[in-house]
Amino acid sequence: MRVLFSPDAFVTQRFGGVSRYFAELHTGLLELGVDARLFSGLHDNAYICGERTRLGRLPVRTRLLLSGQAFRCYAAAQRSAHIVHPTYYSAEASGRRPHVCTFYDLIHHKYPGQFPNDTTAERQRHWARRADRIIAISHATARDLVSLLGVAEQKISVIHLGVRVPPARTQRRADDYVLYVGNRSGYKNWRLVVEALRDSRLRDLRLVCSGGGPATREEQALLESRRMTARVTFTVADDATLSRYYRGALGLVYPSLYEGFGLPPLEAMAEGVPVVAARAASIPEVVGDAALLFDPREADDLVHALRRLLDTSVREELERRGRERACAFSWESTARQTSDVYRSLL
Repeated sequence: MRVLFSPDAFVTQRFGGVSRYFAELHTGLLELGVDARLFSGLHDNAYICGERTRLGRLPVRTRLLLSGQAFRCYAAAQRSAHIVHPTYYSAEASGRRPHVCTFYDLIHHKYPGQFPNDTTAERQRHWARRADRIIAISHATARDLVSLLGVAEQKISVIHLGVRVPPARTQRRADDYVLYVGNRSGYKNWRLVVEALRDSRLRDLRLVCSGGGPATREEQALLESRRMTARVTFTVADDATLSRYYRGALGLVYPSLYEGFGLPPLEAMAEGVPVVAARAASIPEVVGDAALLFDPREADDLVHALRRLLDTSVREELERRGRERACAFSWESTARQTSDVYRSLL
């Protein structure tokens, strides 16, 4: 069975959950004996082995266009290929072969005002119709596909993402910071964390933000107005550095109003790091009873959860539960279930 992956996610992401998912899926499928072919295109992605393409100042849109055209030519020449699996909605269909499309979330339909001039919602509608089978990365996303795009339930397979759980460490020394991972705009609800940390009972806690780029002018102005500038650090981290941030954190705080899955809480739990997460969308589905959940629209509720995190016994219990929970999500299982979806179309 030969499966072709389009280059879209790898061209548009240096780091990120979508390209990580497909890099792990590709590796897992090869281990299962599936002839999975990842056409990476003009990528600058960190998860693909080997030297990254030297792209200079070539814009992402140009790279995406050229890579898409090259992939369509490549796919047309692969006459023995059985399945095409686009890595993002920007991909075009390649011939009459069965297509499997993964839906990560429907945030562009939930919060359209936060994505002006973005065509993702339109492309999602296209793939909801065109795909022969749809993979949803959570039951929450599957429900949204049915309610927002009218996709038939029998067309959807729910396959969770995975995580690699490192060997347990005998002792973890937590520092005086909580970690925030990912973008900070809009529905990510980062500002709620800043407001919560202003509480006098949390004055000894710092906030380390990894990913999402440097602070914007608006974010700097917010921190200055709240007298929080000295307590918040913004950093760029590769996988190894991020792993160290996880291990040193008192806990991970994840305040998002909506997620199709949410990898950071799962990665934190795998590292044995307590998680404080929003009670919203797919997040409870992922963390189960292994995290402290709070109402993402109530700063006081987050303050309460963070104060509980200061209790050593609470942290130790969350660390234990978190690792147990993370062990239930493996990339090997993701690959095996995805292979079953492919075979159901042959």
